[in-house]
Amino acid sequence: MPRSEGEKSTTFPNKEARYMCWDARDKFWECLDAGGTAESCKNLREKYEESCPFTWVKHFDRKRNYLIFKEQMKQGYEPLSEAKT
Repeated sequence: MPRSEGEKSTTFPNKEARYMCWDARDKFWECLDAGGTAESCKNLREKYEESCPFTWVKHFDRKRNYLIFKEQMKQGYEPLSEAKT
């Protein structure tokens, strides 16, 4: 299967590389959770992308978005206004 553009053609990361990836991801997420913006956390994002395989970054980004969505649903949401008939 052809690789996506930008995807590194490396082998599966060993234990040390996985820990480096997860650490970079956690530091980037901590920056965002502390109120940082994409611009202010840019260096951490770059380190995260360098430390992790492309497919992992894609997966972790989707996971973060889902976790944020899930937390918002726990707090409740405002339903769309009902159509008036």
